[in-house]
Amino acid sequence: MSETKTKVTHSGDRARFLGYDITVSRSQDLMKSISGYKIRSHAGTVKLFVPREKWVGKLQEYKAIKIKINENGKERFVALHRGKLVNQRDIEILARYNAEVRGLYNYYSIANDSYKIGRFANLMKYSMYKTFACKYKTNVHEIKRRYCVGDLFTVAYETRAGRKTTTFYRDGFKRKEKATKFDNVSELPQFSKYAKTNTLKQRVERHTCELCNKDCRNLEIHQVKKLKDLKGNAEWVLLMRKKRRKTLVVCPECHNRIHSENTANTISGEPYTSRGVRTVWEGGDASPEKDEPNLTS
Repeated sequence: MSETKTKVTHSGDRARFLGYDITVSRSQDLMKSISGYKIRSHAGTVKLFVPREKWVGKLQEYKAIKIKINENGKERFVALHRGKLVNQRDIEILARYNAEVRGLYNYYSIANDSYKIGRFANLMKYSMYKTFACKYKTNVHEIKRRYCVGDLFTVAYETRAGRKTTTFYRDGFKRKEKATKFDNVSELPQFSKYAKTNTLKQRVERHTCELCNKDCRNLEIHQVKKLKDLKGNAEWVLLMRKKRRKTLVVCPECHNRIHSENTANTISGEPYTSRGVRTVWEGGDASPEKDEPNLTS
């Protein structure tokens, strides 16, 4: 085992694993059970905690704060504007902050002290205020007056369906009993600006043949080089033209049928010539009309 990844310690001490501090509680606090009896429900249970340096490190990574030491030697967090976001649209700035707050909370949502992410969100909110203030060359007070509806920071944006609004994250930081499941848990918010809604991966994960609509777990991909090269009125050809896609997600049976139709169209009694290839007629015989030239003198 790797010494850097292995730690042997007392169960009462905290051990770092996957960004969590893990320990076994020794709390003797009494709580009432469902049946009404007082029990020590926390004693001997495994606890997960959010390490302080993790959420502080994220704030420093985003350059959202700077840490000052006061005269008493205590740390003081000062929110900063983020210059890289200043030139973006209002909705993009808000969406970026929301994604970063929601992402950290989703990761630590099963921790016993997940409420600590609330402090991270509060500092991110003031960093967002200062980013907007820097963008419009004003102060935080004016930004709050301009954008806050009640206590909610609200940004309006235009869509094809009309004008819509969105707010800064407000879903709370309550502990979840089960972890949030995502397909792309390792994808950072800054690399998922424009999520495509109908990718090839999503089409495969539907486990449905696009040609016969049959449920299938071992789908295959049929691909053509150019749509303009498609000829004939076969069902798969018409479907590709309708979808305007060069790929079809099909079951093995449909895939074999597509290739068998392609083979039948290629050997149709008409000569097919190519550079360096002799003309071949159906049946495999060379053209009787033209024999190979005699190279002997």
